[in-house]
Amino acid sequence: MNGDAVPGPPSFDLAVLGDPLAFTRSPELHAAGLRVLGLTGRSEAIRTPPGELANTLDALERRGLRGVNLTHPLKEAVLTLLDRVSESARRARSVNTVGFGPDGRWGDTTDGPGFVDFLRTAGVDPAHERVVLLGGGGASRSLALALAGAGAALAVSARSPDAIAAAWADLPPVTRVAWRGADEARALASATLVVNGTPLGGEEGPIALDALPAGARVVDLVYGPEVTPWVRAARASGREAWDGLGLLVHQARRSLSLWSGHEVPVEPLATAVGWPR
Repeated sequence: MNGDAVPGPPSFDLAVLGDPLAFTRSPELHAAGLRVLGLTGRSEAIRTPPGELANTLDALERRGLRGVNLTHPLKEAVLTLLDRVSESARRARSVNTVGFGPDGRWGDTTDGPGFVDFLRTAGVDPAHERVVLLGGGGASRSLALALAGAGAALAVSARSPDAIAAAWADLPPVTRVAWRGADEARALASATLVVNGTPLGGEEGPIALDALPAGARVVDLVYGPEVTPWVRAARASGREAWDGLGLLVHQARRSLSLWSGHEVPVEPLATAVGWPR
C-alpha cells in the first residue's frame, strides 16, 4: 500500500449565465441544493452577452462543470449550441437549463413547470385560471406551454402580435392581443391572473392595477433584493401578488433534479433565499 491520497468525488460545479446579470440568487439556490444532496461543488454567476455564449459554454465544459442555468437574453440563443433539446424546450424555443455530459450538451426548460409548481404551493390551481401573459418572449412561451398543459385559459399581450406568431406556432392555442389595444383591455378585464414577463418596472408596472378585476392576482417575473414596486402596490390594494423569486426557487429545484438525477426538496432552497416574502 502506498501513501497516495485517495481522490474524492469530482466537484459538482454549476453556474448561471446572463446579461447584464446585475442581481441573481441562483448561486445560493444551487449551493443549497448541493448541500441537501450531499454533493460538493460551487456555483458562480458569469455575465455572458449572446455573442460570447458559445465560447463561454466551451470553456465551462472543459472545466468540468455539470450544468448552467440561463437567463435573459440567452434562452433562445443557446438552441443552436446544444446536441439535444427536450420537446418542451423545443416547442417553447426557450432553454434555461443546460447540462454537460459524456454524450454531449443537453437543454431543457424548467421555467414553465416551475411556475406551475409555484402556483400550486401558493394555493392557485392553474386549471381554474384565466391568465394574461404580458410579453411574448421565451419565458412567457415556456410558461404558456406548462399552463396550457395544466388547463389554464391563456392570452398573451405583445407589441406586435403577428411578429410573435412563428415563435408561438408550436404551442397550444393562445389568444394573441396587441399591447395597449382594445383586445388586451378585454382580456385583462376578465383575467384572474396577470403575469409580467417584461422588464417594465416602477409602481405603475407594465399595466395599471385598476385595469384588472378586483380579485385578480399578479405575478411579476422580475425579482430583486426586495419585491418590486408593482407587487408592493398590488398588495397594498388588497391583491395577492408575488415577484419572480418564487418561480426562481421552483425552477432551480427542477434544474438541480435534472442535473443530479435525484429529487430535490423545495424547503432548503426557499429558506436559502428567504422565500416566501
